[in-house]
Amino acid sequence: MLLLLLTVLVAYVVMHIRANAQVERDWTLNKVEPLPNFGSTQQLRITSLVNWHAASSELKTEAGVSYLIQTDQHQLLFDVGFNQKAEQQSPLQNNMEALGVQLEAIDTLFISHHHLDHAGGQSWVDKGSFSLGAQQVSLGDTRILSPTPLRYPGNTVELVDRPTVIGEGLASIGPIRRQLFLGTIDEQALAINVAGRGIVLVVGCGHQTLAKILQRYDQLFEEPLYGIVGDLHYPVPDGRLTVLGINMQRYLASGSGPWNPISEADMRADMALLKQRDLGVIGLGGHDTSDEVIDQFRNLFGKRYRSVRVGNAIVVN
Repeated sequence: MLLLLLTVLVAYVVMHIRANAQVERDWTLNKVEPLPNFGSTQQLRITSLVNWHAASSELKTEAGVSYLIQTDQHQLLFDVGFNQKAEQQSPLQNNMEALGVQLEAIDTLFISHHHLDHAGGQSWVDKGSFSLGAQQVSLGDTRILSPTPLRYPGNTVELVDRPTVIGEGLASIGPIRRQLFLGTIDEQALAINVAGRGIVLVVGCGHQTLAKILQRYDQLFEEPLYGIVGDLHYPVPDGRLTVLGINMQRYLASGSGPWNPISEADMRADMALLKQRDLGVIGLGGHDTSDEVIDQFRNLFGKRYRSVRVGNAIVVN
């Protein structure tokens, strides 16, 4: 039995290495055209609805992500959290109610990638869908955008397979593929063009890697990068999800595999990349990034750093 398990493990590692090499080859060949002028917004408000930290005790926290993105013309829900405990009223629904966020006012739902902590739990991922809570609620005529083919009762989910303008001042940078030890994932980030400032990126997990996000950004936009808000996946020294003593976020969902997880040096190299950009705003979520790393970002960026806490709003105007 032990020999069989070792054989299976070795075969999986070999498959992972080959798949990763193919993803990297495809990335070098993938050329995207600059996005045309997609308008702008005078106001941008990003409110965390689900994350690891909260601004008050009435708001629920978890290792998941959801943001409310408000511009001059749009209200967009970015990801739908985890609902790790499968509660009847999920943390997202609890926090929306506490913060007075009306589902009916949301015109667009943007799924960054199809992982359990962004799609409402593993059961919905297994069904090729997502959910805001224990049951799927009516989303009316809300537009739904995903980098992965998904289904949702009563709605058509639009597949985003390339950089796409989705509204006035809103665009997806398109999916960027990553071969994780857990499997292949396609993740998109949201770009919001704020008049007189530049573009703010909202990132779900950062599985794409910061280097590739910035490379894709430079291919698409002439506007300066003004800010980044969201999670960039720095579970250093540890992440938030541990199963059977294994830190899932560090060893299985980052780096090149369990034998080479993301390191402090990797994180510091990314910090240096961001420092070169002279950002006006940066806010780092904590659902897959340690408090130690958050403190380092806060110290490096000073007044430009914004805390990502459930209930807090980051305003750019």
